[in-house]
Amino acid sequence: MITLYLWVILKLVIGFTLIISYLNVTGRNQIAMMTSVDLVGNFILGGVVGGILYNDKLPILHYIALLVLCILLMALFNALSRKIPGLRKRTIGEPITIIRDGRFLIGNFEENASRIDIKDVATALRMQNIFSFDRIAFAQIETTGHVSVIMQDEAKKPSRFLVHRGEILQEELRILDRDEAWLLAMLTAMGLPDPDHIFLAEWVGDHMLVVTDDGIVHGE
Repeated sequence: MITLYLWVILKLVIGFTLIISYLNVTGRNQIAMMTSVDLVGNFILGGVVGGILYNDKLPILHYIALLVLCILLMALFNALSRKIPGLRKRTIGEPITIIRDGRFLIGNFEENASRIDIKDVATALRMQNIFSFDRIAFAQIETTGHVSVIMQDEAKKPSRFLVHRGEILQEELRILDRDEAWLLAMLTAMGLPDPDHIFLAEWVGDHMLVVTDDGIVHGE
């Protein structure tokens, strides 16, 4: 009996160590940082650990290999979701703008009716000491579920990432009602005609901020 409990404790220690190590390495040690892939993967990992705890027929090395395989699959899906825009949209989602220039974007409410509840939005605003919609210039529901807000009397404007690691983000251009030709013209005017050498290009209100692969910031 004592031997059985020692095996259970050993399996628990191994399971906790591998899962916590994965969360620390990926930086997702808080619920808000987790993607849907992480959440589903953690449920699966919990099932693997719980289902094998009292199974003394499965060798310990097979148990470790199964946990490592699950963790590698989670890491692979997260990596692919960062590289493939279509997959990212399905696994992580995209921010949803609900108010722009003081006007409600009813179309976004209707297209995302299953994800947006106006009462939940109002609750999130009250938690930021905002008790009415009347002075909101811009509001956006982030992929974490948090609501980002800019009030009408604030000078700052929402920014958009237009290029990341050499990839032009077409969806962000569409939101700005711009096209790739406009973006390339802006970059060329800054002396940066090749997006492949750009780590990050951000549109900040009325100007472009670009970080090249060498870490130099242009357009400040």
